Amino acid sequence: MSDTEQGTARGKIGEQIFAQVEALVSAEGITRTEAFQRIAIQRGSRAGTVAANYYRIARLKGDGVLRPRGRKKTTGNDVEAAIERATTALNEIAELVREQGRELDRLSEKMQQIEKLRALLAE
Repeated sequence: MSDTEQGTARGKIGEQIFAQVEALVSAEGITRTEAFQRIAIQRGSRAGTVAANYYRIARLKGDGVLRPRGRKKTTGNDVEAAIERATTALNEIAELVREQGRELDRLSEKMQQIEKLRALLAE
């Protein structure tokens, strides 16, 4: 279906979706997510595509609809703390690997002893 078949001008889809979402949310008291899903079904598209169009227009309008994203800025202290945790974890892993090596050596010695006993019993 072309844009003209849907009665839309090219580049106006986002604005129309924004208006539809706002109308559904205010008229029916549903969440934006529910509105995205309904509009996606009507348009034959994905809810994520509808949401992307909505939020693109919301950012352009600066309507205060958007909450700040969950990313926080890192400081030098945060980075240093992360490096310290990673270093500690790597040191613990290295010690575990060394322990496993010692255990394998002990088991290898035991296997040699068992093989000697088997050889004696086979005589």
